[in-house]
Amino acid sequence: MNKDNELTEKLNNMFTESVEQESVIKLLRLSNYSKAESIKILKNALDISYYEAQNIIHNSQTWSDVKERDTKIMNDFFDFLEKLGSSESEET
Repeated sequence: MNKDNELTEKLNNMFTESVEQESVIKLLRLSNYSKAESIKILKNALDISYYEAQNIIHNSQTWSDVKERDTKIMNDFFDFLEKLGSSESEET
């Protein structure tokens, strides 16, 4: 069993024992998992969609120190895609 599978199983057990999500998210960050890795692991542990896991992690207290920066990056990316789509439709 690989490291991520072992952690997913551990998190499943924690959720079964009614451990709060924030405690689990904090454990992931303290274990040096990135935000993206934490989303993937939480998604698998809770058997939820990527979007749901991303929303939980992004809005957690544990990751609040980078929330504003990450929101700006996402908004800038979506603005870029929107402009790219607009420029392509103008060409046709």
